Amino acid sequence: MQPPTPRPTHDPEHEARTLDAIGRAFRDAPLYAKLGRTPPAPGASLADALRAIPILWKKDVRAALPKQWVPASRDVKAELASGELALVESSGSAGERLRILWDKGWWSHQEERAFRVHPRVSELMDGASGEYREAVLTVPSSGVRTCHTAELSTDDRRDGPFLFLNMRPDPTYWTPEDMNRMLDELEQHGTVGLESDPMYLAVLARHAAQVGRTLAVKGFAALTYAFATRAHARAIRGVFYGPLLQVYGASATGTLFMEGDDGRLHHAPFTTHVELLPAKVATPGARDVALVVATTLDRAAMPLVRYCVGDLVQVDEEGPRRFTTVPPLLSHEGRVEDAIVRPDGAWVTAGAIDRALEPVAALRLYQANQRTPERVEVDVVADADVAQEVQDRLAPLCEGLEVSARMATGIAGEPSGKYRASRRTFPLDLTRAFEGCLPSGR
Repeated sequence: MQPPTPRPTHDPEHEARTLDAIGRAFRDAPLYAKLGRTPPAPGASLADALRAIPILWKKDVRAALPKQWVPASRDVKAELASGELALVESSGSAGERLRILWDKGWWSHQEERAFRVHPRVSELMDGASGEYREAVLTVPSSGVRTCHTAELSTDDRRDGPFLFLNMRPDPTYWTPEDMNRMLDELEQHGTVGLESDPMYLAVLARHAAQVGRTLAVKGFAALTYAFATRAHARAIRGVFYGPLLQVYGASATGTLFMEGDDGRLHHAPFTTHVELLPAKVATPGARDVALVVATTLDRAAMPLVRYCVGDLVQVDEEGPRRFTTVPPLLSHEGRVEDAIVRPDGAWVTAGAIDRALEPVAALRLYQANQRTPERVEVDVVADADVAQEVQDRLAPLCEGLEVSARMATGIAGEPSGKYRASRRTFPLDLTRAFEGCLPSGR
C-alpha cells in the first residue's frame, strides 16, 4: 500500500520546474517537433519563454494521434494494452470532446494532492473522521477511474475507497428509487468526502429535502465537473452542513485550483503552471477576468504546453500565492462559450449572470441562450413565476441586447450530460480578446 500523499507546501522551484517541463515536452513529444517548437534558451526567464510560445488549442490536440504524444521509443499500443497508459475521453461540457492520454496512476495522485490544498480536507484524508472513503456523483461515463453506464451492483461500482453513485446519464430521469438508493449508499459507504457535479448533487439534495433526509457525508462536498450556480448551492445547503468547496480542473490538465480555507481558489502545485491572460474587453459584473492557459509539469504522456483550457476566471492578483507563483482566483466564471457578448463588445460571463440572479430565491435552474448577436433568451425553472424578475435583473447587465425570459418545466443537458447555465452559439476570436493570446500559426 502506498503511503498517503503529504499536504502540499510552497514550491520554491516552481518556475524552474516549469521551464524544465517545457523543454522536456518539446524534446520528447513528436507533435511539438511537427509544430516547430524548440526548448527555451538556457537562462531564459519563464515569462520570456512563455511569451515566445504560441497557444496550443483544442484543435491542435484533437488532430494529433496518440503516438505523437509520447517519445518515439515508447510503444503506445503495447502500453495501452498493459495499462501503463490510459486513453480517456473528456466529457466536453461545451461539446468539445477530446481523447486524452494519461500516465498510469497520474489522475488519482494529482487529484489527491490538489484536494489536500484545503487543510481540513487533508486532515480528513488522513483519517480525522475515520477511514477515508469518497463517493462520486457525475455523468456515469466520465467517472475518471472507471465507467458505469449500466445497472450495476454497489460492489461493481466500488473502486478501492471510491463509490460511484450514478448509473443514468441525465439526472432529470432519475426515479425516486434511484435517488433513495444513492442516499442509502452514501450512508452505507461511510462517506467522508463527496465529489460531485453541482447539477447532479442539487437534484439529489432537493429529493432528500422532500423526503426529509440529509446527505450522509461526514466531511466535505466538492463541486467540480461543471459550473456551479448559486441555486445549486442553495439546494445542497438545505441538506448538507459541512464544507461545500469549489474545485476547478479539466481532464486534459488535471486539477488546477482548489478552494482553500480562506474561500479563494488556490493553484495546486506540482501538476501545472497556469497563465491567467487578462481580458482586453469589458466584463460587466465581473472584474479582473482572465483566460486560463495551462502547462503540465508531471506528465510523460501528452505533456501540454500553453494549452488553452477554455475557461474564464476572476483573478485575485493581490491574494496570497500559497503554493506557487500563480495568484489565487476569486471565482470560476464559466466557459468561453458560456459568455454572452454585448453589441459594445463587452463579455458577460456565466458568473456575472449567476450573481445577478442570486436574489431570485425561487430559482432552481435557468439557461441564458445567445443564438444571435442581438438577442438573449432565458429559460427559467423555478418554484414560482419569476420570469419577469429574471428578465429585469439581466437587462442592465446585457445592455444593448434584447432580453426575454420564459418559464419552463425543465432544461436539457448537453450531449455530455452536463448542464450549462448560459450558452453562446457563435464563435469569437480569443486572440483579440485576451492579452498574450498568440495564435498557433497553423
